[in-house]
Amino acid sequence: MAQNLNPVLILGAGINGAALARELLLNHVPVVLVDHADIASGTTSWSSRLIHGGLRYLEHGEASLVYESLAERERFLSNSPEHVSPLELMIPVKSQFAGLISSAAGFFNLPFLKSTNPSRGSWAIRSGLTMYDFLAGSQNLGSHRRMTEKQWKPIGFDASFVDVFSYYDGQIEFPELYVSTLIHDCQLIADQHGIRFTLRTYRRPKLNGKHFEFENLLDFDAAIDPLEPSALVNASGPSGDETLQELGIRSNRLFGGTRGSHLISHKPALKEALGPRGIYAEAFDGRPVFILPWNGGVLIGTTDIRHEGDPEQATASQEEIAYLLKCVNSVLPGVELKHEDLAQHYSGVRPLPFVPEGSTASIPRGHWLHEHSSTPWPCYTIVGGKLTTCRSLAEHSAKTILKQLGREVVGDSKTRKTYQGDPPQFEPGQRARFILQHLTGVDRGADIQTLAAATITQLHAKTLADVVERRLMLVFDPSLSRSHLSEVADALIADGKLAIDTKQEALDAYTQRLQSRFGKQVLPD
Repeated sequence: MAQNLNPVLILGAGINGAALARELLLNHVPVVLVDHADIASGTTSWSSRLIHGGLRYLEHGEASLVYESLAERERFLSNSPEHVSPLELMIPVKSQFAGLISSAAGFFNLPFLKSTNPSRGSWAIRSGLTMYDFLAGSQNLGSHRRMTEKQWKPIGFDASFVDVFSYYDGQIEFPELYVSTLIHDCQLIADQHGIRFTLRTYRRPKLNGKHFEFENLLDFDAAIDPLEPSALVNASGPSGDETLQELGIRSNRLFGGTRGSHLISHKPALKEALGPRGIYAEAFDGRPVFILPWNGGVLIGTTDIRHEGDPEQATASQEEIAYLLKCVNSVLPGVELKHEDLAQHYSGVRPLPFVPEGSTASIPRGHWLHEHSSTPWPCYTIVGGKLTTCRSLAEHSAKTILKQLGREVVGDSKTRKTYQGDPPQFEPGQRARFILQHLTGVDRGADIQTLAAATITQLHAKTLADVVERRLMLVFDPSLSRSHLSEVADALIADGKLAIDTKQEALDAYTQRLQSRFGKQVLPD
């Protein structure tokens, strides 16, 4: 049957586009997945790297989203333990009763009871965590608890905190590599069922009547034949409106993304204060701030600022960096975190729906499939979505598309594992190499050039940024040097993806990108 069906064309190879591709392939529908850049090069790479139920969403009455997210959290932990691990989070609070009525007002949609005081006390936090445990049901990682002073006093919380609660969520260290895993799984499914799966990166789609043509943005790539899809899905995230405009598909504005910036530090005092647990606290202005152990360092985030302009140019501003530093020091004053303690930063734009007014915190965090009319084929745009719900979003979207195509649902990914066996064990900072070994078969102890070559030949990497930022994850290595970048460049040269006479120029340009986009210094040879 699949041989008689033209492929579904998905534009956007982030976590949602890749998850949808897998879901359609499981239902024997051929897929062509196209991105104008690399896989996972957009919002997927710029998150807080949590697989969580969304405790804060309860305050905005989004209990169904929390329920869905908690179920998906459990599936992540069960199906992909090489990517996701449980993480204990501590919530320090400054009072007993603040925010109780206001939180209830948000949950029951009673805005006239909402308070202008953003603080939440012990009773509000305890109530929220109890609801969180209830919604998790049998899938709970462990019920929340109130920590004793003996347990939390040594951490060094600010003296204004009077109570600390603890609960569990999940952490995905490298969502970039999870997308590589999804792509790998897509090919396995396609080979098993004898159906088409094509991934093409660095291609710009152009619509010519009913057919799509694909402009090649890299000189060395082969051309793709024009394609008339059976359906089109716009999964390009916060650039979704621009994608529709470029294709000439008429639509009201769908996206109003907000920018989230993060800091990374390896300061010993901060790492020692955290230990293996993270902190989810209220900042001085009432916004949530995460301080998380991550990849051998500490990840700090995030901001939530309306963003206009190209999402790909989003960069952490000096004001955001200063704000996040102030947040950390308001929670852990003894750490005295300063700008010079930062290894780097990153920033991205959330694919949120367009809501012209109100606070950014009140913008819905759910997802849906928007259907367009007056197109030659069924046409949809994915609006919203987050890491945690990528699989359920894909399942719901696939059901809609299958119905439109007159196809029955014959499979789903609820129990599809990307790793067999018990959760793997590895030292902090070694997860990326473990995953790469699992995907490519190359020993995790191999040198950088050998690993880079494997990602180029097997995991679709084509540029320095592809390898450094989204395959080997060297961008987060505090010891990254120019010689490391040179090894990656040599692998690209060997595969014909970089001209040898442009190597030094490419290294100079990429070193400048790391400085301007990440605030990262590359060590000299």
